[in-house]
Amino acid sequence: MTEQIGILLKNLNNDLQRYSDREAKKMGITQVQMSIIDFIYRNEANRELHQTDVEQEFNIQKSSVTALLQLMEKKSLIVRAPSKQDSRYKILLLTAKARKLAKRIRAFYDQNETEIRNILGDDSEKFIKDVVNLRQFLTSRLDQ
Repeated sequence: MTEQIGILLKNLNNDLQRYSDREAKKMGITQVQMSIIDFIYRNEANRELHQTDVEQEFNIQKSSVTALLQLMEKKSLIVRAPSKQDSRYKILLLTAKARKLAKRIRAFYDQNETEIRNILGDDSEKFIKDVVNLRQFLTSRLDQ
């Protein structure tokens, strides 16, 4: 019998999560915190970032993001400050502690991306296109 694509994708995702989690533990944070720090680091110069941006980027429920961000505040990784555009909203800012980690995190993700693209070779762009198409298909089924 041939390999089942869904199982292979799930196993690949699990392996990527474990690999990232191992790196995050070296930094004293979780894999999810690592991802959020990187997201803020990559986007904060372009726009104000709010909790809803984290919810959308990682496809996480509001209650989960609230708990994650509260813990990140307690660990002095982020601060929430009033928005300059709309004071009803709080923007997410990295602390100096998180900013130091962000450089290590970005280097880790860049190296990981390079290694994966090297393995895929010339097929990497097609692979990305196929994964995006699969994701859109599954998302559309969830919306029904």
